[in-house]
Amino acid sequence: MFWLAFPALAAMLYWSCREKPLRSILNLEKDGVLLLQNCRPEAVLALLPEGYEFLDYRYSITGCALSTFHRDVTSSPYVFKSQQPIYTLICYGSKGKMLSVVPGSHRQTPLVWNSAKIISSEQANAVLFHCDVLHAGVISRDLNRQAVQYKIAHRDDLALLGNLQGIDVNKQEANSVPLVYEWLCRKLSLMFPFLINHVFTRYLQQQDDSWLNRLLLTLFGRSFYNR
Repeated sequence: MFWLAFPALAAMLYWSCREKPLRSILNLEKDGVLLLQNCRPEAVLALLPEGYEFLDYRYSITGCALSTFHRDVTSSPYVFKSQQPIYTLICYGSKGKMLSVVPGSHRQTPLVWNSAKIISSEQANAVLFHCDVLHAGVISRDLNRQAVQYKIAHRDDLALLGNLQGIDVNKQEANSVPLVYEWLCRKLSLMFPFLINHVFTRYLQQQDDSWLNRLLLTLFGRSFYNR
């Protein structure tokens, strides 16, 4: 019976959670996403209102991607009730498809209604986005894939993000998750973002040895939570 239900579930997921190439110009205020050609800090800050600063935070990932859809809840304006938007900047050192984003989803937190769009290196070398925008790295088996993430916040909100200050991570990890399973988790995370971001994620962030944490790490295959 399961083998009859699985194709139907896969077809439903594919149809309801399709990801199409980005064809439009994105606006940081309306869409919560902005495509950039470089990662120079002064150029990035020039695009934001006065008072924004880079946190002492850098997270580099080589060889794999966090391919489930998620919001950056460790720096989420929705979670921390910040006065100003908080942003993530991802700079890419490889070519091809880079990131899927759901434009406008920062205004729909904790749910999502819009469809996902795929950003490629032909369109940008970096992506700046509101931390409540639903996004996911593309499924990749490229061992040379590289992405470096930074955080940017207004000085009035820096006190809220003390746990992120001083983080400098270099994660190198080959992708050993079966492709079909990874695709299924990706589509489910796009359908049920509330569960991923506001129920399960807080357990993964604790990185303890509880049975629930071990189960979640087994389900998602890898840990990407800051430390």
